[in-house]
Amino acid sequence: DLRDALNALEEDPVIMSALPGDMSRVFLHLKRDEWERFMATVTEWDFERFLEVLP
Repeated sequence: DLRDALNALEEDPVIMSALPGDMSRVFLHLKRDEWERFMATVTEWDFERFLEVLP
């Protein structure tokens, strides 16, 4: 998933050194925020699938 990919990217010294200045920090911050928003979103599928099991 995106979280694992970002963690792997952060651990890769070759790629991290190729990103100039604060680019790596900003990119990782934005993509982690994107992942957190995605994980917090309830989709139509979630709603249809799990609504029936709610008390």
